[in-house]
Amino acid sequence: MELEELRQKWEKIDERLAKSEVYNRRMLQELLKGKNQTHYEQVRKQAIFNLFATLFILAVVVPLLYNKGIFRDISFYLLEAVCVLGTLMVGCRLLILSHFNVMSSVQEQLRHLVNYKRCYVYETLIGIPLALLGICLTLYFENATSPAGLFFIALGIIAGALCGWTGWKKHKQTMLEIESNLKELKV
Repeated sequence: MELEELRQKWEKIDERLAKSEVYNRRMLQELLKGKNQTHYEQVRKQAIFNLFATLFILAVVVPLLYNKGIFRDISFYLLEAVCVLGTLMVGCRLLILSHFNVMSSVQEQLRHLVNYKRCYVYETLIGIPLALLGICLTLYFENATSPAGLFFIALGIIAGALCGWTGWKKHKQTMLEIESNLKELKV
């Protein structure tokens, strides 16, 4: 009799434990999906900020410098072209980001993540040299830059490089966290 009661109690405990594991797994999945959603939103907000910053430079800064007589025609068109290309690159990144959805399958999310990372690398590999080329060509065509002007341009390039480096490190960490969460969800 006692053995049968013990067996029944163990079976009940086993059932509760199995239900608890399923519940805990479900809660972990919801937690990971929530974290990924937060990361997706952070990346999206950063891309939107980049888009507006590029548009601001395109529509306000460069035309203002041109209207004040600081730039000549060729420099104006060159910097405007660089800004338009930058805007297109950020727009492509936002288009890919629009496909991110935590409710889609893990494989699909991983596929979108790979596409996004590829786009980000292309944007970095093309965008940075393109911006530097635009700045250097503008300096070449303007050739009236004083030593003090060159100092401030160098200071701006260094500040931009530092901001870009810290942003890249933060972005890389976010991508690693998303990948880790997706791998955890995959199991």
